[in-house]
Amino acid sequence: MAKDTTTTEKAQELVRPLPWWGKVMVGSIGVFLIVKYTPIMEILSMFFYVVMVPIFLLASIGLISSGTVAGLSNGWRDTVEEINKRVTEKVTGAKDKKAAA
Repeated sequence: MAKDTTTTEKAQELVRPLPWWGKVMVGSIGVFLIVKYTPIMEILSMFFYVVMVPIFLLASIGLISSGTVAGLSNGWRDTVEEINKRVTEKVTGAKDKKAAA
């Protein structure tokens, strides 16, 4: 039993967490190996062209259509208000002429 305890203690001693500088070194080596030996930039470039460009295109088309609809609806509303204003003025003018006569 005493032998197992020392073996366990030795195993725990061997399995220590990495210090901060060890984590930085292992991470840096990992990033270096991935960038050096995989076509990561080409993959990111393909992702940009295949996914992001169509999303930006659709967003731009959405902005164009939204602006067009807003412009048309504002123009239509202004036109209707102007027509109503002119009709009201003519009706009021006709009532005034009739009352004066």
